[in-house]
Amino acid sequence: MKRAPLVSLVILCHNDGDYLKECLQSVSRHTKTSYEVIIVDNASVGASAKYVKSLARRPGFSVIRNKENLYFAGGNNQGIEAARGKYVVLLNADAVVGPGWLELMIGCAERDKKAGLVAPRTNGATSVQLVDKPGYASVAKFPAFARQWARRYRGKSFEAHRLIAFCLLIKREVIERIGLLDERFGPGGYEDYDYCLRAQQAGYKTVVAQDVFVHHYGGKGYSNMDYDHHRRINRELLARKWARQAFHVLDDMDSVRMSSERQTAGVARG
Repeated sequence: MKRAPLVSLVILCHNDGDYLKECLQSVSRHTKTSYEVIIVDNASVGASAKYVKSLARRPGFSVIRNKENLYFAGGNNQGIEAARGKYVVLLNADAVVGPGWLELMIGCAERDKKAGLVAPRTNGATSVQLVDKPGYASVAKFPAFARQWARRYRGKSFEAHRLIAFCLLIKREVIERIGLLDERFGPGGYEDYDYCLRAQQAGYKTVVAQDVFVHHYGGKGYSNMDYDHHRRINRELLARKWARQAFHVLDDMDSVRMSSERQTAGVARG
């Protein structure tokens, strides 16, 4: 039996073969850690489908091809279930990594046993991960920038209440504890925010590795979709889901309080 790799890279794609090719080239060039690649193709057609099919012949690669688009949660869950690594990294096909990216993310995860999810800084995301105008003029100049960035912030990290899963490292123990992404979230996001909340609820930290910068073209998986419409739907789903969670907690607290009051009243009558 082959020894399991340290890391499983799950790369979801949908009609973005050129971006996927650039992503894989950057991974091959800048990753020293033992890894496997699991490509999950969400019903690509034409040249993209042909390219993905060719990847199945590469050593260390496996390809899952879907006849219909299962979107972010459904596709990535297939990859997670096939993964063998101690760490699983969800990596968008339109991401480009730089020197030492994976080793630094693993280092961040291993420095703190409570760090369950780790994500990088980037030019293409929202919230605290975003670096506006990072300072490289083109993707060709990105590796040199990423190397300098890593030296500048080496070993630094900070907690964030939410992480964007365009590049997200997940410890195996987190997956075993809280399970897969919630497939009720269709296109439009928020499944990563939900996963962060679930990890935090289980006692894990969600952390940004300050010394890792990953280039992200962004939005390439939402072509021909009304992105804002889907975002509104998923935002409402997240709100309803966690509102119910809050009410369950309150109901449990009320039950404990009422039980305690009854016991106290019984002792008083006795």
